Parts: sequence; C-alpha cells; structure tokens
Amino acid sequence: MKKTMQTKFPWLVWVDHRKAILMHTDADGHILSEEMQSDMGDRERFHGEGSSKTGLFGQSLSHQKNDQERENNHFKSFLKSVIMKFEKPESILILGPGDARFELQNMIEAEKTLKGIPVVNKAADKMTTPMLKAALLEEVA
Repeated sequence: MKKTMQTKFPWLVWVDHRKAILMHTDADGHILSEEMQSDMGDRERFHGEGSSKTGLFGQSLSHQKNDQERENNHFKSFLKSVIMKFEKPESILILGPGDARFELQNMIEAEKTLKGIPVVNKAADKMTTPMLKAALLEEVA
C-alpha cells in the first residue's frame, strides 16, 4: 500500500493573554485565519501584602495565590487549545507581546506530536490582519 505525501504548511500564531490569531496557507495558497478568545479578561493586578490580620493566630488570609494559580491554569488550557488547532505544520512562527509567546513555545516543544518542527519566536506589538498575512507570506518565501 502506497503512502501519500501530506503537504505541510508554515503556521503563524499571534498570541497574548486575551486572544490568539492563527494563520496558515492551504494547498491552493489561500491564507486561512482563525481567532480564539481566552475569555480571561484583564489580568488581575494584586497589591502588596496587607496587614489585615483576620486569620487564626493573627495570620493574614489572602486568596491571591489561589487566584493566580487559577488564572495560570486557565491560560495553560487556552494555550493547549491553541496547540490542538495545528494541522501538519511545517514550521511555526510565534508573534506577540510579553511572556505568552514563550509559554506557548515551551508547550509546543513539549508536545510529542510537534517534535522536530522548527519554532521561531519574535516579539511583536499589536498587529492587524494584513500585517499578519504579510508576515506569513514572508515566512513562506
């Protein structure tokens, strides 16, 4: 039985903590894009440690650690859903601000199904759809 070669195409991902935009080309050369929302909203900013001694034996009770852990778990599940969208990538270009792109890169490199696929990580500010398409076409060329 003869195996058919499946063509692979480069993917581009723009990611931050609120959304991810995925782009790739199909066999006909059309650029396909998809936008995913994380539903996290704004990241909660915590003030420094306070002196409200409300706990047993004068200890401070703070839900900050639990809230941050919940936020981190939600973000990791969002990144996992982004990774599940990749179909036969040739290479992956990650764009975006902050640490979200590094977390995505680490998760991609840990994924067994994506082993050996080159991942490029570049800092980028907010980008419009035409700017993302130009970056993808530059990656293809």
